[in-house]
Amino acid sequence: MGGGNPAHCVCEPGCVVNIGSAGGRDPLAGALLMLAAPLLVAGLVMPAVSIRRLAFFADTYSLLDGILAFWMRGDVLLFGLLFAFSVLFPAIKIATGLLAWSTGGRQSERLAGLVRTMAAVSRWSMLDVFIVALTVLVADGRLLSSADLHAGILLFAAAAVASTVATHRLARGQAVGQAGADSN
Repeated sequence: MGGGNPAHCVCEPGCVVNIGSAGGRDPLAGALLMLAAPLLVAGLVMPAVSIRRLAFFADTYSLLDGILAFWMRGDVLLFGLLFAFSVLFPAIKIATGLLAWSTGGRQSERLAGLVRTMAAVSRWSMLDVFIVALTVLVADGRLLSSADLHAGILLFAAAAVASTVATHRLARGQAVGQAGADSN
């Protein structure tokens, strides 16, 4: 069944499938993933939002500060959700995409499935951006307070968009490669 060229075999245990562009590495996907990694780190630790009260007092938070604040207040469920979708998931998505991309388009079915899953669930990468936007709306709606966005939120959003585009390109290339393998 799998004989001949392992890059074009029908998927079975130990088989290798194409992922990325049909001919191997997708240079745009690789560049986006390599850009997304430092953008994610910067977006998590740089100031993301400032909330001013009475024009004299201001608190500035990074996304990571905001997530950790839930832990410190005892909101374990909110902390867990935000940490999973804002820190762990984006980091795993980027690492998985880089691993898939770096192997030059030849992965196990397990890794190819993980890339497809990351691409399908990647819309949740923007959860933090949504939460910050809600925070700004709530703060601006309160009497004597206002909120300002900073570079951290923009960098985080750029990382989410870059990694999402890259994983979708990898998954699409894998589907194209698999379709070619199925026709052989």
